[in-house]
Amino acid sequence: MPRPIPRPSFLRRAALSLALAIPLLAGLPSAPARAFDLFGEQYRSVNDVLAHNRGQGVRFLDRQGRFLGSAGESYGDTLPLEKLPKHLIQGLIAKEDRRFLEHDGIDFQGLARALAVAVTSGRFSQGGSTLTQQTMKIIFLNDYDRWSRKAYEIYSANDFEEQLGKKNVLYLYLNRAYFGFGAYGVDAAARVYFGKPATQLSLKESAMLIGLLPAPSRLNPFADPEKADAKAGIVLDAMADVGFITKRTAETAKRQRVMLAAANKTAALSTGHFRGTAKARFDRFAKERYADAARPGPTFTARTTLDRDLQIAAARSVETVLARRAKAVGDAEVGLVALDGDGEILAMIGGRDSSARRDHFNRAVQAQRQPGSAFKLFVYLAALERGMTPASTVDGSRMEFTDGRAIRNVDGRYPEQLTLAEAFAHSSNTASARLTRGHAVEVAAVARRLGVESPLDADLGLALGVSEVSLMELTQAYATVANGGFKVDGHLFQRIADPRGREIYAYGKRQPERVIDADTTAAMRTLLAGVLRNGTGKAARVSNAVAGGMAGGKTGTTNDDRDAWFVGFANGMTVGVWVGNDDNRPMKGVTGGTVPAEIWRSFVTEAAKLKR
Repeated sequence: MPRPIPRPSFLRRAALSLALAIPLLAGLPSAPARAFDLFGEQYRSVNDVLAHNRGQGVRFLDRQGRFLGSAGESYGDTLPLEKLPKHLIQGLIAKEDRRFLEHDGIDFQGLARALAVAVTSGRFSQGGSTLTQQTMKIIFLNDYDRWSRKAYEIYSANDFEEQLGKKNVLYLYLNRAYFGFGAYGVDAAARVYFGKPATQLSLKESAMLIGLLPAPSRLNPFADPEKADAKAGIVLDAMADVGFITKRTAETAKRQRVMLAAANKTAALSTGHFRGTAKARFDRFAKERYADAARPGPTFTARTTLDRDLQIAAARSVETVLARRAKAVGDAEVGLVALDGDGEILAMIGGRDSSARRDHFNRAVQAQRQPGSAFKLFVYLAALERGMTPASTVDGSRMEFTDGRAIRNVDGRYPEQLTLAEAFAHSSNTASARLTRGHAVEVAAVARRLGVESPLDADLGLALGVSEVSLMELTQAYATVANGGFKVDGHLFQRIADPRGREIYAYGKRQPERVIDADTTAAMRTLLAGVLRNGTGKAARVSNAVAGGMAGGKTGTTNDDRDAWFVGFANGMTVGVWVGNDDNRPMKGVTGGTVPAEIWRSFVTEAAKLKR
């Protein structure tokens, strides 16, 4: 075994700093001109090595090009060392492998220390891996168990470094390492945490990124800002100890406050379910229409329809109302979707754990639930299309199903005569049943025309909303009424670009398809407005300034308060909200006119402020 390398003297540390600054940053090519043979495979250049085993990733942007988060392995720009700040490279060496410029791939002194601890503890807890070994692990050996990987590293590190050169080891490491929060490579990390490219990182920011490397999911500044700051201090001390910076510079940098891209954190945490759905649709698109996108490799960029500000407002509204109503709601789940008149998804909440770290089920699009009275939209549209008007009368007296079960009205009132507007505003079940009797096929056809694809039983049960639908389907239908009668297909991509920036998908302009005539639409909007004005949706009532004109909507509640809905439109946007338990347990007094209506009102009020 070679003689242990002594700790560098001050002069030697200065020489080490120069050795780093000159050869690594002098514009040398990133890859030797010859081919590589690594682990039995041939590579033409170091960039071929960089692409090896790299997983597919998609970076999601909002409608204005702002970061939302990523799925898979999301990479930023691949940057040569010459374009990276010198202090970033120095911090990496000082913290992770201070003898990097002296060893031949294996630091035998560090390895001996790690092995001594491993023999007694049964695990490697003291490091010992050089940057060369870590780079090998990231690219080639990540799937091996720890002991097999260590054996491969020790056996191959010298050859690996000899073929690539130290500069290319650093190049590979910095462009492939995982930095947490879905960011692979230092450029992606800089953009996620600080909202800037890695070329513009400050000394403190560089130290913070290097400090999170041992445990990126736990030590990143979004997960634990205080711990991330402390780790940055350790990196700065290491840089001063080696001689890359002075102790005074280190202390000054420690006191600096790093400005995090907080909106990136909030957006990413609130869009987990949306991104999961978007990634699934991207994968389907890649498989069907763009074979190259399905292959492992660099990151694709998808500009979505989501508005980051509206998404944050939606998440805040949900959190605020659920906290205020915690006693009634308990651990019930929530779904929210907001659409514009063209079907662009402006905001989406798929569950209370909106980061979707543990919960991948998107209740805005995947959950099939009974809509209750929210389904009456189709019952009344069918009635209007038969020639009735909001002023037409309907019988709301007591009524039974054919099996003798009574049809009950929530308010306990059963007037023999009331107008269509009154019946809809107060959600009369008996009136809805009479409007459906003999017309169930028509009601189902209207629902189909407005985009409901879930199975529907064309019987009297449609009057009470017993056939299950998704929140997205229902919101699309209401958006069709809100936009004047043109069919709405909810969509979440504006365009997708491949890693070279070439557009491979664009939603584009579509010819609108009228599915409800203008007069019927106007009458239905009047009925929906009455629900907010003097009906079951009073809790959703908003000011004229918020409404931006007419606002309207409909409540829906199923037996034993198992499902609670509010779907409505205001200020050019249609928003659907559902609250309920995944296992269909009853809630305690949560109806469509309470928690969902309150969430709806809070969100559209915040949305109106954002538009000013």
